Amino acid sequence: MTQTHVFVETNFLFGVFRMPSKRHRDALALKAQFGTGDVKLYVPYLCFQEARNLIAKSLPSNRCSDLLEFHRYAADSGTAPWDFDEVRKLLHAAIGEVSRTKAVYQRELAEFAAAVGDGILHGSNHVFDFLEALDLDDDSLKYNDKVILSSVLVRARELMAAGADRLFFASVDKSDLQPTSHRPKMTQHYNEAGLTFVSNFVLPVLPEASGA
Repeated sequence: MTQTHVFVETNFLFGVFRMPSKRHRDALALKAQFGTGDVKLYVPYLCFQEARNLIAKSLPSNRCSDLLEFHRYAADSGTAPWDFDEVRKLLHAAIGEVSRTKAVYQRELAEFAAAVGDGILHGSNHVFDFLEALDLDDDSLKYNDKVILSSVLVRARELMAAGADRLFFASVDKSDLQPTSHRPKMTQHYNEAGLTFVSNFVLPVLPEASGA
């Protein structure tokens, strides 16, 4: 069976390891495919650093304070027909989700990095040499995104040279990394690496699988 190689970036990690109620279903499904060995994942090391910062910033510090204040107002004005004991259970569960995420997300990211193993893409001399020579269609791409793109393209080229032919870069909210007809230089980089950009975490189905 042809091995599927999938490159992901910060938004994949954020979608998988943020608070459970806000996690991205397709990102979780792709992680599950990695867990069963159906895909090989590659993640730039920089993305783990970015994901840690994003998750920390996304955790609300006063998640339920506004609701508690509204309940006190409604109770004082006699317009609170709900059972506050039941509402309290919901609020405590919501607060507990924040606390649990805060307690475990860094450990979960570290464990996932260990599972990815040699799929972690480090900023090697080869990557930074590629970055220095990287010719794009405009200068709007942020430096970190250029590092991520260079890491992905360098490893994808190596895999293609070794005979791999199912190479994907799965990303959401990173349209600046997407090759388009308006970005011929970026498109050429993807073509030279044999890399297909997927603007979500759902991979194309193999022809033989779709016809089964």
